[in-house]
Amino acid sequence: MSSTIRPVVFSYVTESPEYRWILAVFAGTFFAELSPGEVTARLTEAGHDLDEATVKIRLDQLRTWGNLEVSASVGQVGTVEDYYYRRRDRYLITRVGQEVHDLVEGVLAQVDDVRDVSLGRLDQLRTALEELARLDAATAPPGRLAEAVRAVFDPHVAFSAEITQFFAAINQWQSRFDLDEDEFAFFSEVLVGYVGERLETLHRAARPIAALLTDLAPAVGTIVERAADGLAARVAAAGLSSVRVRREPGAATADWENLASWFVSTTGRPSRVQTLERDAVDAVRTLTQNLTRLSRTGTAGSSRRVDFLRLAGFFAHASAPRAHELAAAAFGLYGARHLGVAGSDDTDPVDPTVSWWDAPVATVPVSLRERGDTTSRGRTSRVQDRTQERRHLLARKAEVEKRAAAARAELLEAGADGFAARLSEPALRELQRVLTRAVADLGPDPSSGTGSVVLDGVRCEVRRVPGAATTVPTHAGALRVEGLALTVEPSS
Repeated sequence: MSSTIRPVVFSYVTESPEYRWILAVFAGTFFAELSPGEVTARLTEAGHDLDEATVKIRLDQLRTWGNLEVSASVGQVGTVEDYYYRRRDRYLITRVGQEVHDLVEGVLAQVDDVRDVSLGRLDQLRTALEELARLDAATAPPGRLAEAVRAVFDPHVAFSAEITQFFAAINQWQSRFDLDEDEFAFFSEVLVGYVGERLETLHRAARPIAALLTDLAPAVGTIVERAADGLAARVAAAGLSSVRVRREPGAATADWENLASWFVSTTGRPSRVQTLERDAVDAVRTLTQNLTRLSRTGTAGSSRRVDFLRLAGFFAHASAPRAHELAAAAFGLYGARHLGVAGSDDTDPVDPTVSWWDAPVATVPVSLRERGDTTSRGRTSRVQDRTQERRHLLARKAEVEKRAAAARAELLEAGADGFAARLSEPALRELQRVLTRAVADLGPDPSSGTGSVVLDGVRCEVRRVPGAATTVPTHAGALRVEGLALTVEPSS
């Protein structure tokens, strides 16, 4: 597989949930090989009823996306057919497929969770920086130096992920007006105080870390150069440029610059911790104002989300006649009636009994169309007449269809004559269009000797004939089809 992960490996997430069920079967097998029958059996045990033919289609699609691959192991075989069948009928999950599955399931499982922030990681980071500062970067053993660098970056990576997600959640919560009683209590009694305590602790812990990073800055180049360790360093030392290995955090100067940007402020650029503190204070201030407003109006008083969810539950459990009654009662969806507005002097009033199909196009004022009010703001504007544009588009479409029909007629005439006459460029395009689909219908299986397609009144058939060749002369050259006999004729 290419060293670059293709975005299509995520395609299964937005498709049928059956793909997630199948990947869940493979994800717990430690790269074991499974046949469609075995996958079907495991899905049945998990409570998912799928037939084997559907499972086979889903497996092939996951293989196309790159989440699965066919096994290279065939085991004990007795015939060539058995060998070919086993190679194509046993699947295992790819490394990319495993990582994508773990990532997707982790996100879906925790997307609504409130993730805590462990500021104890900052204590670990400070201790690791102090240990690294006590080492002489120029003389310390490379292995000891690399271990000290890992001790610095491991807690920082975890801390940065946790605090970024936590404050991103606060930023989303500040605009919510649909809180139930439990959520209101959580925000007003727990979250505001918790954020205040965390900000104070974060500010207190960030200052010594910033001082340590400032002291270590002159030695970063030496540390990066001498702390090269692990598989990435060995691959680089061996000169294997074609093998890509993910480096550990801290193995490049850019990693140290990113770490310093979290805690060390420079002229005109505050540290990321200071930026998070400022944004968090603004978000909590907005959240507090919203909570104050909700406490005056009552929980969920500013939003009808809870009411609409309750109404949706009524619809979900209602029968068809009852659902119509609910819709009429909730939204006033009765028979359609005409709405009248003041017209301009040059328009005649329309009788309310005239059908909408037969009535002239209404001229609706901009204020009513865009703002929902009938305040008079000047003369109403007419709807643009697009009749000429429609006629032009229809005429152009008819001309295109006429040319395509002439090209198909020329192709059928040439096919009946054994392609002796030269084809024009439009007729060649029609031939390429039907020939491509006929060859696709033929497929890669050598036992399939014929492929055909019927398209727009043209039937194209190709047959495998070893040694045969079909030459189609055109004004731009000759199209030569090797190993296939080509027939083009009318479909009826």
